[in-house]
Amino acid sequence: MASDGIWVLSMAEISNGLLSATRSLSFSLFRARGNFITKLALVSKLWADVFKKIGIVSRLDNEEALRLASEVYRSILRMKLIAVPEEELARARNLSGGTQLKDMDVDMIVSIGGDGTVLKTSMLMPKPETPLMAVNMGRRGYLADVEPENALKAISACVNGRCRTEKRMKLKVTLDGVRPTEGLNEVLVAPSLPYKMLDLHIEVGGYALPECRADGFIVATPTGSTAHAFSAGGPILDPGMDACVLAFICPVEQIHPVVVGADKNICIRLTNSNQASIIIDGRVRHELKSGSKVTISKSDHRSFFLRYGGSKIHKNLLRFPLAEIESESAGT
Repeated sequence: MASDGIWVLSMAEISNGLLSATRSLSFSLFRARGNFITKLALVSKLWADVFKKIGIVSRLDNEEALRLASEVYRSILRMKLIAVPEEELARARNLSGGTQLKDMDVDMIVSIGGDGTVLKTSMLMPKPETPLMAVNMGRRGYLADVEPENALKAISACVNGRCRTEKRMKLKVTLDGVRPTEGLNEVLVAPSLPYKMLDLHIEVGGYALPECRADGFIVATPTGSTAHAFSAGGPILDPGMDACVLAFICPVEQIHPVVVGADKNICIRLTNSNQASIIIDGRVRHELKSGSKVTISKSDHRSFFLRYGGSKIHKNLLRFPLAEIESESAGT
């Protein structure tokens, strides 16, 4: 099956010896077609051997999400696979095998919730590149592309090799040379007191940006370019790019958001006496004092998403899904 330039081979094709069985195998095959050379990216796994152990993470404040998580748990067991629910989920639904997310050593994880659940899972799971399937039980679901009614079908499809793999870049954040933290979405520098502005000195690849006073500063990955950076006037980046959006929040000077390559380190210093916070993916927060140095660089790790079905491009192009806009227009 071919989709978005990626060919995913069926179990029959794999068993016929087209590709050897490895946990993660990818290579490029070139073939001639007339006067053109077509590059086919072939990505394959022996799925039945790979996805033996599946973790389940769910939002806990939504009864429908908890109910679906229980159904996913039972479905995985029916497939003769090992289901590993996150510890709090296991307690809430009386499921066996509960494990803390930070100790969840599994072959893939099913996230049931909104984008916040995806970001939490990506940040806390012990192996950063564990494939993640995201089921949308949130409000918008920019990262979660599987609708609840398709969750069981999507898991079965992935176990049998009928899905796409999508990788996303991550950021590594270091404060004063210590405490490295990784994020999938964004890094936000904001004043500790909301009515105080920040004086920021920012360097990108060793070159200084114009000095600026602002209510905050955002460094967003392509994944995070649809979030706060977009609200600050930044562009939406293709998810496969290795680049970052730099956006000031309400700057005194007119400085537009810019896009920089991910190969460049971004260094941020607070030059006034106002205290600030650095917030990573809305979850991890560190205090930033005058003179402190934050270094943001491309992480050595990536996040891998298992995609099922067609892509919802309009969710990246519009902050409000088209169906909602049309229904609201019809009601006026």
